[in-house]
Order: sequence, then C-alpha cells, then structure tokens
Amino acid sequence: MLSEPPANRIRELLAGAIVVGEGGTRFHLRTLLGEGGQGWVFRANFDDPEGFWVVVKILRPEGVTEDALHRFGQEAKVLQMLGAVPAPNPNIIRFYDHGVHHLQLGADIQLPFIALEYVDGETLAKVIDENLGVGLPIERASRIMKQVARALHTVHEHRIVHRDLKPSNILLAQQHGIEIAKVTDFGLVKAPHLSPRSTATIAGATLGYAPPEQYEMGNSRVGPQTDVFSFGAILFEVLSGRGAFPHQPGESPLRTVARILSGDRPQLARVASTLRPELRERLDIVGLLDREIARATAADPVHRHGSVVELWNAVEPLLRTVERRPSVSAGPAAFAVSGDRAGSVPSMERPRSWQFAVVGRRIEHDRLRTAYVSSEEGAVYAAGLNGVYRFERRQWVPVELPAGLDPRRIRGLNKLRSGELLVYGEAGLAAAVGPGGAARQLPGASGDFNWLGAFTEDGDVILAGERRSRPIGCVAEIGAQSANLHTLTGTTRLFSVTRLASGAILVCGSHGDLVQILPTAQRPVPWGRTGHLYAVARSATGGAYVVGSGGHALDIAPSSTGDLVATLEAVQTTRDLWSLRLDPDGTPWAGGSQGRVLERRSGTWVRIPCDLTQADILAVCPFRGVVTVVPDDGAVIEGRPG
Repeated sequence: MLSEPPANRIRELLAGAIVVGEGGTRFHLRTLLGEGGQGWVFRANFDDPEGFWVVVKILRPEGVTEDALHRFGQEAKVLQMLGAVPAPNPNIIRFYDHGVHHLQLGADIQLPFIALEYVDGETLAKVIDENLGVGLPIERASRIMKQVARALHTVHEHRIVHRDLKPSNILLAQQHGIEIAKVTDFGLVKAPHLSPRSTATIAGATLGYAPPEQYEMGNSRVGPQTDVFSFGAILFEVLSGRGAFPHQPGESPLRTVARILSGDRPQLARVASTLRPELRERLDIVGLLDREIARATAADPVHRHGSVVELWNAVEPLLRTVERRPSVSAGPAAFAVSGDRAGSVPSMERPRSWQFAVVGRRIEHDRLRTAYVSSEEGAVYAAGLNGVYRFERRQWVPVELPAGLDPRRIRGLNKLRSGELLVYGEAGLAAAVGPGGAARQLPGASGDFNWLGAFTEDGDVILAGERRSRPIGCVAEIGAQSANLHTLTGTTRLFSVTRLASGAILVCGSHGDLVQILPTAQRPVPWGRTGHLYAVARSATGGAYVVGSGGHALDIAPSSTGDLVATLEAVQTTRDLWSLRLDPDGTPWAGGSQGRVLERRSGTWVRIPCDLTQADILAVCPFRGVVTVVPDDGAVIEGRPG
C-alpha cells in the first residue's frame, strides 16, 4: 500500500485548488471532467478565477511511474514545440503550460500536470458510436478527415510522428457554428531530440489503429507512414461505422496484430449495407476508395502512401464526387495539403532567375518562432524559445532583454521609428526594448491579451491579437499615453494588421477573418473564407495584399462606394504562406512552409525556387535588388538576380 493519503482524498483537495505552471500562469481547478488509471482531468480557469476555460491533466501519485512521466513530459514538449510557430495549427490541441503541484499531507506529494485547450465537444469515437454502426454523412466525414490530415501534415513537417492516432484522440469542437477537429494526446510521439522508448513501454498504442512496426523491437521503422496507417484505418471507420481491424472480445492481442500482418485489408465493398446511400450507390467510387485504404493500411510501411498528403489528395476528390451537395472547396480557393499546384496557374513569361546563398550560421540549440528584417538598418532580428537574437556581420548575437521577460511569451518583433525594438506576444507583452535591455511597457498592454501581429509604419503602433479571457479578436491603437482598443465580434484570433492609405485599419486572422476598422464602424471584407489569413500589407494603390493557409493570396482594392473588394489570385503553391513584405517599388513577396518564396507579378504569385531550405519562411524582405529570407532554423539566406 502507498503511504500517501488515498487517491480519492487527493482528488477532493484538488477541486478548487490553484496550480502554477513553469511559465508562472495560475490555473484555478474547478469541475472534474474525468479520471482514469493514470490521472484526473479538471476543467480550470486560466490565470484568473473568471479566466477562460482550459483543461488541466494531473497524474495520480500512484501513476507517477518512469514511463508515465516520460509520456507526460513528451506530450508537453511536443505541444510546446508545435505551438512555437507564427500561427499554430488550429487542428492541433493548444498547449498552455505544465508543472508540478505539491500537496503537503504528511509528506510532499508531487503531482505533475499539463494545461491544454478546453474543447467543448465530443470525441470522434463517440460520434462514430452514436451513429450505431453506420458511416457518417460523406460531407461531414470528408470535412473532419481533411482537418485531421492538415494536423498530421503540420506534425510531420516538424519531423514528429504521433503514433497513437485514433478516434478517441480526435476532438470535435464547435466554433461559430463550424465543426473543428483537433488532434490531441501526443504522449507516444516519436520526435527528434526526444528519446524514443522500446516496444515494452508503448503498450498504450491502440490495437486496430497501430501498424505492425510499432510492436517491433526498437521501433526503427516508425515514421510518417505509421500515421498514414492510422489515418487510413480511421477513414474506413468514419465511412463505414465499422472498425478496420476490430479487436474481438477475448481475442489475444497478438492475433489482432497477426491479422494486420497477413490478413485481408479492410474493404468498404464488404460492408456496403453500412455505407451512406450516396456512397453505396457509387460502387465505382467505393472500389477506388478501397484501393487507397488498402494501400494506406498495408502491413509494410514501404507499400503505403509516402505521406498523409499523398493519401488525402487521392481520397478527397473521390469523396467530393459523392457528396450530396456541391462542395464549397471545389474552386480555386480550395484547401489542399498537397505539393505545389501543377497547371493551376496561367502560363506566363519565363521568370528571371535568382541565385540564393546562405550567409550565416544557424542558431544552435533554438528554433525560431518569429523574425523581422530591418532593411534600412541592414539587420535581422529573431526570437526563439530561448532568447532574442540580432543577425549582423554574418552571425547571430543575443539581444539583451529586460529582467523577467520570458522569451517563450514572444510572438513577434518589429522596429519602431525611435529605433527601439518592439517585442510583443502573450499575456499582454508589448514593450519597446532599447540598448542594454532597457525597456518601456507600451500603454494599454493588458495581461488579458495575446498580441500576435503589429504595424509600426508612419510612426503608428497597432497591435492585433486575441483576448485571453474569452475567444474574440482585438486590435489596439497605441498612443503616447493610452491605447484605443477595438473588439471585433465574430472573430477569434487576429494574426496581422495594417493601416490603409485611407486611414482605416485592415486586420486578418483565423477562419478567414478579414475586417476593415473605420472610425465609426467595422466592416467584414467578404472573400469566401476558405482558409486562415496570416499576413497583410498595404499596397501603394490604396488597398492591401493578404496571404494565408493553403496558398491563399488576396488583392484588396477600394471600390467607388468606399467598400473593400477582395480578389483571390493565382498562386504557384498550396503551402501555407506566413509572411508578406513589399519591395520599395510596391511589389509584394511572400514566404511560407517548406521554403516557399513567391513574388507577385501581373496578378499571379510566382514561385521563386530557393532550394537551400525546406524550413518554414518566417520573413522575406526584398530591398535594393537583394531578397533576404529567414527560415525558422535560423539559416539567413540572400537571393540576388542570376
């Protein structure tokens, strides 16, 4: 027996307690949402008794084994890594903090915990169960699986393998009437710099969803194709309501694994009675889907699709064919997790060539989450989890920060007209940092805000972000002594902001939010809302350019009535575009995932090959014939006309 007090006594004491994370955030524990053999899950308030809801997972004292601690720490590190990007993927559960809570009950009882996004919804497993052995409506199944594919694509881009993907680890939230899938539970991941465990310590990998290589000694064959197998199994289940490789009651787990190794692949044609009518009536489509599912669930990972991107691009057109209603994503603005579009961009003159070269070493022991190029100054600034850096004379040097400023809070950098460095981010961070680390907090920067974007031209300082106590987008115009705050109803997270030539503010954000802020009104700018918008920059013609997920690019122009009109433009990539900058002549350039660099020419965004990096481009700056590119691995790259 344990010498500590019984677990139910500890559970009672935790309700109403306050736990403090490593980042200093206080979590006020409220209702017990669930418990299992390893721990409890509480609903909690973030940083304030009335703060917004989060989930706090706490390990039970008897659950604090070496393996449990490893999985717990693994999940915290991976979610923190996935969140340390300019615009975290909304289909991955959001990480807030982690730590150890101490209870003094005759002995010091240590309770590790992790704080995560609260999702007010059901798991995909429950939705499947409630459908009573029948597949989900095709349109809903396609929408959910597309979002799961987006999440896995992001995970794999960071060289992480989930390894425990299953319907119970996919949460379904409702945001403004839209169903959002969120992948969670990263406790079994295989990731770089995080020690993998042997087979004996991954017994939690779920039978029927985990492929054979997960049970091999050493797990040397575990990779992205491991998640492809799980994705294929889940796809079969959401379409048919039946498990792809069901584990029979009383059956030895080894027999289930043996069936996966040598048995038949799951086939929708064999369970046609459980398919939705719109799919059951198209046996030709069923046959094509069965071919892709069989390949995805092949016993040998070598025979599967090379990536979840490849699998989804083969499956989505088939599902779209049998949907009852026309798909809103069938046009040129469709989300795709594929490689570059082939043949979707009008032919044009041969682009002039560019020669790129790495001009400085990468930052060791850190991963950048934001960067800013000060062209006039000839310097690059960047921030990672461990600090802020300045790149000059072909090397990175640390920037001294004020005492107590946690670099993990930083979400963006910019230069002020005063020459100071604007540092902004989570929990109200908005400070002007001068030489030697001297800093002044900007007015109106309340701790109830996460600032995610900034505009500093014309001497203005405008911040865009989100309110922490409730999911709503906010913009702050910072003056000398005070701030003018705008709350934008109907928005959630705002990533970028600019001031137009008219004086109006234009801001963009998640789920396609695009809003013009006037002195007396706020006007949404319609454009289709088929993706997230990550960066906006004003144009020389009175409008602006906007880029976002899936290779979206918009030209915003004022109409004769004063309204703004958005035009979706052709783009030679479907990768997410994170950054945007205009050259002195007014030509916009964009940077995105997997080393994508694009220049806008005659209404088309042309890809400029930059083969020196496959990392995410955090900043691209064209200036006086040189294009400076800053990927998140810190390898500063310069391009010059060839």
